Amino acid sequence: MIYHFGDFALDTDSLELSQGGAPVEVEPQVFSLLACLIENRERVVSKDELIELVWDGRIVSDGTLNTRINSVRRAVGDDGKRKAVIKTFPRRGFRFVAALDGDGTENPPAEITAISDKPSIAVLPFENLSGDPEQEYFSDGIAEDIITALSRLRWLSVISRNTMFTFKGQAVDVQAVAKDLDVRYILEGSVRKAASRVRISVQLVDGGSGNQLWADRYDRELEDIFEVQDEVTASVAGSVQSQLGVSEQNRVRNKTPDSLDAWEAYQRGVALLNERTDQSIIAASEYFERAMELDPNFVLAYAGYVGSVVIIADRRDPAKWDKAEYFARRAVALDTNESKAHAALAWCLLFNRDLSQALAELETALNLNPSDPAIHMAMGTGLNQSGRAAEAIPYFQMAIRLSPRDAEIGRFYARLMISNFCLGQYEEAIEWGRKAVQYPNAVWARAILTSVYAHFGAMDEAERMLALARERHPQLSISFIRDVGAMPHPEYNPLFIDGLRKAGVPEE
Repeated sequence: MIYHFGDFALDTDSLELSQGGAPVEVEPQVFSLLACLIENRERVVSKDELIELVWDGRIVSDGTLNTRINSVRRAVGDDGKRKAVIKTFPRRGFRFVAALDGDGTENPPAEITAISDKPSIAVLPFENLSGDPEQEYFSDGIAEDIITALSRLRWLSVISRNTMFTFKGQAVDVQAVAKDLDVRYILEGSVRKAASRVRISVQLVDGGSGNQLWADRYDRELEDIFEVQDEVTASVAGSVQSQLGVSEQNRVRNKTPDSLDAWEAYQRGVALLNERTDQSIIAASEYFERAMELDPNFVLAYAGYVGSVVIIADRRDPAKWDKAEYFARRAVALDTNESKAHAALAWCLLFNRDLSQALAELETALNLNPSDPAIHMAMGTGLNQSGRAAEAIPYFQMAIRLSPRDAEIGRFYARLMISNFCLGQYEEAIEWGRKAVQYPNAVWARAILTSVYAHFGAMDEAERMLALARERHPQLSISFIRDVGAMPHPEYNPLFIDGLRKAGVPEE
């Protein structure tokens, strides 16, 4: 693509900038910065987005960014006062404002679409309510760590720490801040320390309406201040990403299918996926494919499609797995730093029993985003499938801790039941199983809890649960269980089947 403005031409194929046909020498980052601004010329591009797109998310100071912007201006002869090519929008970012001549005005590259459509958030400095100025470092540290944790989410645009700390000590109107920074969501909080205890309060606000979307409070003993800081940061980040997903799905719920952009089609697919019916799963996969059509480089859409196949596989319909693995590998190739892409590939590898490689992919995913409860759940599942139930339990517990109101919480509980059951820890398995069976997306929970009760000797409860299991699986029999292999590892199937026999499940 060649973009012409004034007597300048920028060729993104040959990576050349020229003026009047003569080449203009620019550094690679300066060229990329100019190309990025031109390709996103219809809007203001935030500093964080520029860092994400040009520096691949590496830590870059405001001074470095401003120096590169000035280099771009010098290269294209932009007057520092008029700013006729690149305009600065205080606290918001930069925009290419020069008129393009003819070519280059068609369809900006597809890889920009997902970036421009993704939601955005600003984390305000946490208020220190302790009355002790020395506690400022702790409240500042919490806010900084949350910004860092949320910045790992490549689908979320997060305003930088340097920008947000200009609001420190100010009474702010969250709607005004959201409008000023052009963000969809605001996260704010406070820290109150008394003696050896600390209370951290957090709330997520819709920047447009000012409505509170989520709030929580964390009361902790300050035996190890850094451990508390890490724990609260992970919990907040995990809850926020789950709540943002719900909010984004609600935002597009009433839009017509033909009016959805790639991000919105993806969110519609996620919402349908969470319903866990045959019809909703099929519809979800169609929305994910629609998102891919709208943006062939939208990594999350590929990962979402894999998610729909994972659920179908739970019901033993593996016909789409080849396509799912192709999409998963495509997602990783498109963005090797997207944690959900690696997790999607891991699910495909788990299905194919390539357990060691699957666990390696999940390790990579967790390193990229340790606050994603779904990845912790996947890691626990992989360990269960590897016959390592004891090692799996902490991952399921972390998934619950990170997102206690998650749409997948029933499956988290069910996996914990299975791990404890496989270890012969029946009381713990019953505790988690009772929670799991309250959720329709815990597909095999009732049947497995039936077996757990039987092994525990609670036959009345086993018979009651068996009746509920047959509502979900009318064909339930020992031979059916052998065919579908509901347990994560073959060595656990005899334990499961023995308990079902004790509960009165027939052989055929």
